[in-house]
Amino acid sequence: MYSEPIYDKQIFADNLRRLLKERHERQMDLVRLLDVSRSTLSAYCAGAQMPRMDKLELIARHFGVPLSALLEAPDAAAGAADAPRAREDGGSPILAVYDALNDAGQTELLRYGRFLGEQSGYRAAAPKPLQIRHFLVPAAAGTAAPIEGEDFEWIPRPADAPPKADFCLTIAGDSMEPYIRDGQLVYVRRDAELREFDVGVFFVDGDVLCKQWCLDYAGTLHLLSANPLRQSANRCFPRDSGQHVVCFGKVLLPAPIPKPNYT
Repeated sequence: MYSEPIYDKQIFADNLRRLLKERHERQMDLVRLLDVSRSTLSAYCAGAQMPRMDKLELIARHFGVPLSALLEAPDAAAGAADAPRAREDGGSPILAVYDALNDAGQTELLRYGRFLGEQSGYRAAAPKPLQIRHFLVPAAAGTAAPIEGEDFEWIPRPADAPPKADFCLTIAGDSMEPYIRDGQLVYVRRDAELREFDVGVFFVDGDVLCKQWCLDYAGTLHLLSANPLRQSANRCFPRDSGQHVVCFGKVLLPAPIPKPNYT
């Protein structure tokens, strides 16, 4: 079975936020256009989730830009509104080919691209980034939303940063002590598999939480504090609560954290 092609989520997020700002549109405008939840759109704007190709095309048509204006870095996609001239200046050749095809041709190009992507001999090695994105607003037991918006800075990637980390943030509060301390910088990997009681970064109704997680027999999601003295900071979400919980990634720690013991 073929999977959707993989693009840089953060480049897409940066471009999407820029277009929203330039066109004086709100995120809710796209929520209605794409028929997605507000938390899903927030995940798009944060670089934590990538829309399917059909929704990417809908966004591009809405803003009147080629796909390259959404999927390429600003320096590569400069002048995307004037797509042919921009591509002559060095834009992505594959996107130029894609935009020139009709629907049937685009489908066939994606099919062949997915086939090549499954062949180990054609996969490009991922370069190790020299910088890492650091979100500036502390996150812990639900204080603010640093993952949404542009409240971040690029910092030199520390030598001890896990190689698979996508971004980092500073923890505020003691709900995860003694494993994660107040003021500690933690590294997060997007799209990593979360096993029960792993630590993740979660977006819940405007709050960002750094918690262990588990799912009980009734389907209730529990976001737990590792510190037994901070059990009051736990959050739980029954299956039918209607609340949207978005996981922005797994916190990369030297060793797994044990199940909380509140006795």
